[in-house]
Amino acid sequence: MFELKEFENRLEKRWRHLQKWVKKNDVEYFRLYDRDIHQAPLIIDRLKDCWLVWVCEHDSEDMNPLLMLTADRLKELAIGEVFIKDRTKDKRLKITSECPDKIITEGGLKFKVKPTQYLDTGLFIDHRLLREYIRSISKGKRVLNLFSYTGSVSCYAIAGGAAFTRSVDISPVYSEWHQENCELNMFDPNTYGILTRDCRKFLWESKEQFDIIFCDPPSFSQTKRNHLGHFQVQEHGGELIEQCLKRLCNGGQLIFSTNFRKFKLEKAFNINGQKIKELTNQLCSKDFEGKWGSRCWEIKRSN
Repeated sequence: MFELKEFENRLEKRWRHLQKWVKKNDVEYFRLYDRDIHQAPLIIDRLKDCWLVWVCEHDSEDMNPLLMLTADRLKELAIGEVFIKDRTKDKRLKITSECPDKIITEGGLKFKVKPTQYLDTGLFIDHRLLREYIRSISKGKRVLNLFSYTGSVSCYAIAGGAAFTRSVDISPVYSEWHQENCELNMFDPNTYGILTRDCRKFLWESKEQFDIIFCDPPSFSQTKRNHLGHFQVQEHGGELIEQCLKRLCNGGQLIFSTNFRKFKLEKAFNINGQKIKELTNQLCSKDFEGKWGSRCWEIKRSN
């Protein structure tokens, strides 16, 4: 039988485990707990000066005692208001109270996050090391960021000395948010371009060539703005990879990432003769050890 004390102990253990790493790396936004105990289906993030608690599912029992205990214990670990988001399987989003926008510093860069306004906050913290990797290989390169969301990968590439970054996303909201992040970091407008467009249409119609392409498509997407029909990464991912390789310069590299846990690269794409390296293990951040749902590959174009 589930004991609340077990959950309390888990929070304290995780806090102790991460504190040295947080202080050493000056991490302002990290994951403390991710459904570690089945009877406590919560995700808990520390976000600068507050706590963000995601309710991932409901069982037949009342969640209030667990949530009240969670709020009390988190305030004992670190000061700050606790915001609770109800993120259940039917995609409803309910919050205890609105949290104002915050500016998060990561890797020496600034990003605007909206903790409670949308389903996600605007910064995927599980891609923290992936962004660092792209920064490390971007100097002097032309970089394409597909499904660019709020542009954090592009910001890292610019900070790494990229000659130019092109970011493509179908959402005008995300494009505007991306622009705000660029302005926060005072980037030269000549070093980047933000395009609100369907990524697959862009790949088919564009003639631009790039040295690096980062592609992190949704597992599934069906939007009225997309006239190409639904997208499912296992079904359509291979075609997407092939189109990306066509937009690469000789010797260029594609960084392909997905959080669809059942994704099989070899079933989506003909890997024979390709220069492929899986980067998943080296890009998993400390707060996601054993819990990282994403997989990532580097595919290089050889001719």
